[in-house]
Amino acid sequence: MSALSLKMLFEATMVAEINVFDFDDTLVRTRSHIYLTTQDGESRSLTSGEYAVYEPKPGDSFDFSDFHHVKNPTPIMHMLLKLRYAIRTLGPDNVFILTARGNPGPIKTFLEEMGVSDIDVVALGNSDPQAKADVIKHEILERDVQIVKFYDDSAKNVAAVKSLKFDSQIPRDVRIVSVKV
Repeated sequence: MSALSLKMLFEATMVAEINVFDFDDTLVRTRSHIYLTTQDGESRSLTSGEYAVYEPKPGDSFDFSDFHHVKNPTPIMHMLLKLRYAIRTLGPDNVFILTARGNPGPIKTFLEEMGVSDIDVVALGNSDPQAKADVIKHEILERDVQIVKFYDDSAKNVAAVKSLKFDSQIPRDVRIVSVKV
């Protein structure tokens, strides 16, 4: 068997896998806050973790301006190592950042400073957990993905992605591994 035939056989038997990482409180901790003003005028700040479990009330307004940049970042080293390993083993086309932030630029800059480049940052501008699940569903269907590894600090996001297992459009043999970090 020729080297080309072996390569083609290897590629034909490879399982398509993607690794998807959240940014805030998964890969990095920042000093970014969401500023909440309630209907009765009370103001307070929420971390991204607090916001993830906050149940909005009628009349609440939110200011996300801290998330226009990466404010005082502290990398979560074991997750950054996991990201680098995924890029090295799967290639940069099969690893991406999926964030509720609206602007990918500051995240790309931070990652480049950490020695990570050439991966996509999908900035949703939306904190609805279903939005993350929809992006992953699209990737599964468009790219014939068989294995999804999803890393996120939000239990709501993890649950939304795990629920894809029950989506009738997703082939039954697709493995979805969602990890709350």
